[in-house]
Formats: sequence, C-alpha cells, structure tokens
Amino acid sequence: MKRRFKVGLALGGGAARGLAHLGVLRVLERNAVPIDLVAGTSMGALIGAMYCATPRVEKIIERMNRFFTDPQFTESKIHYLKRSEEDVGFFESVSNVVRRGLIIGSSVARASFLDREDLFDLMRNFVDDRDIRGLQIPLCIIACDLMNSRQIVFSRGPIIDAVAASSAVAGAFPPIKVGDCECIDGGVVNMVPVSVARDMGADVVIAVNVSHEMLRPPEMRRGLEIYFRTQEITKQTLIALQVAEAEVVITPPVGAIHWADFTAAERIIEVGEETAKEALPQIRQALEEAGRFPLWRSLLGRTAGKR
Repeated sequence: MKRRFKVGLALGGGAARGLAHLGVLRVLERNAVPIDLVAGTSMGALIGAMYCATPRVEKIIERMNRFFTDPQFTESKIHYLKRSEEDVGFFESVSNVVRRGLIIGSSVARASFLDREDLFDLMRNFVDDRDIRGLQIPLCIIACDLMNSRQIVFSRGPIIDAVAASSAVAGAFPPIKVGDCECIDGGVVNMVPVSVARDMGADVVIAVNVSHEMLRPPEMRRGLEIYFRTQEITKQTLIALQVAEAEVVITPPVGAIHWADFTAAERIIEVGEETAKEALPQIRQALEEAGRFPLWRSLLGRTAGKR
C-alpha cells in the first residue's frame, strides 16, 4: 500500500492580522489541499482550534465577522487598544496610552491592562472546554512558560485553556496558569511553529507568517525607539529561521493593518486568500515531490469550478 504523506499547517501569531489564516484556509479547502494536522501560535492557535473542531472555513468566517462587528466587541477594552495613527508595535502603543494618562495604575501598577477573564470571555465566543484530543483534525498549540523560559506544546487538555495561554500577550493580558506553568504568548518562543508541525508527523509543512514586514525606519533619536527596533530585529530573525524549515511559506502582506484592527476582518481575509492563490503552484510542487500529487490532482478535478 502506498504511503500517505501528511500535510501540516503552521499558523503563526499576529493578532488581527492572523485573520489572514482564514483566507489561506479558504483557498486550501476549495482546492482540496489535504490538511492532516495543524500547529498554531496565538491567533494561529485560535483559528487552528476552530478549524480543527469544525473544518468548514466559511462557517468560521461568518462567525468571526459577526462577532467583530458586534457592539459587545467594538466597545470592549481589547478594541480600545487600536489606534488610528501609525502602528508602532504593541509595547510602544501601550506606552503611548500610558503617557496619555489613560491606563496609569493599570498596566503600570498591575500585571496587565486586561484581566484574565477578559481573555477567557473573548475565547468563549469561539472555543469551548472540549479536550484537544477530541478534534476532527490533530492540533498542537504553542505557548511560552514564563518562569522556566521554555516552549510549551499543548496536545491535550481543554482547548480554551491552551488557546488563552498561547494568546496571553505580555502587558495586555496576565500570564495564564495551566497546571504548573505560567503561560504567555507562544510567539515569544515560536511565532510560526513549523518545528511543532514536523514533530507531529508532517511530511509537507505549509507555514503562514502574518507578522508585519520589517521596514527601514526613519531616523531614531530616542532610546525607546532604538530599544523597540532591536527587539523587532531579534523577532524577525527568529521567524526567518523558523519558516525556513517549511516546504511552503505563505506571507500575506498585512503589515500595514493595525494589529488590533479586528474590524478590518474582511479585508485581512481577502489578502490571505489572494496570497494563498499565488502559492498554489508551489503547494502543488511540494505535494508532488512528497508523492501525494496524484491524490491531490484527482481531488482538485472533482472540485473544479467551485469558488
């Protein structure tokens, strides 16, 4: 019997920009590209959890669009973090809010601007307490153990705990305690978890990187500006090393969209879809080289004409 190669998705973190994952999934689904397993970080963990539970992307898109236009969200603290001015990254964004005196005594005197329940209230709109092992598609979720400075990979236990832990961006949310671990945003250690997808058994890994493009900055005069720039260099260097191990890397150009602008969901999804369409020839080649192309081609033929 011919060996069936496994295709894995590595969905990276990126807050609102991570909605581009839905556009990528739409293209993969419509073109019958098999998805055997998913590894996700932060927003990639949330999208991955929803898709692995119910692998019908259009239902997820409808659910996301409905929620992010609801007053429950648009009037929330999370949406408040979005600024209309130029995006300068999360930490400087919060710093600017602090300087304006709006959250002094909150993210300065406390562990975070938002509470643990703010994060779980958000997650409950999309995932439940079912065990990760009960999903239709195998899933691993990546977080960072704050106290032991190491990667945590969740492959069992309540989905909502794992997704919340992976999404606990430092400064915005407090660390999420899961077992003996104090967990924060998985992007700290593995922004695009190609290595985890490989460990799960993927022969072909399709990585989706939704981090913003690193542009040449204007002249930097302040120490704070130089500090954030050095942090960004480290982050982008790590991401480049991570995605280099994937057979296919899809990088939707969503960097110009504010990381907290969830109201731009439709536009972000469209960008993800367009970029994934451009990557289809590369995906086809990767599957062919892995010995799966005949299966993929026959499936594609049955879906021809679908949109």
